[in-house]
Amino acid sequence: MPRDEHEEEVLLKKWRAQLSRGILEFLVLILLQKERHGWDILQLVRSLLPPTEPPLADGTIYNILTRLKERELVSSRSKIIEGRMRRYFKLSKKGKVLLTEMIKDWKSVIISISEAEEISEI
Repeated sequence: MPRDEHEEEVLLKKWRAQLSRGILEFLVLILLQKERHGWDILQLVRSLLPPTEPPLADGTIYNILTRLKERELVSSRSKIIEGRMRRYFKLSKKGKVLLTEMIKDWKSVIISISEAEEISEI
């Protein structure tokens, strides 16, 4: 592979990793509009984001869930299923308010990107 193509590939991998890290918490909040088990959240996030190197570690989502719970943005409950304790998470009222504002900001970013693309096409 020519050097320029390799550099582009490296830059793209770095950009994807930054993008994924930057929106992980936002994505988790969106997913928690419905009650979900921690493992389900991890699998959904992995399927929704571009693949990164290294891949998203299991503990990353659990750390985010812990922070969100500490900030009272999500609530959790434990349930025994097939003899195993499972923890389920869902947005709290405070989390819903925050997510509404975050979605407004995200939509504004999308509009800005579209406008920048249009300006560049002129």
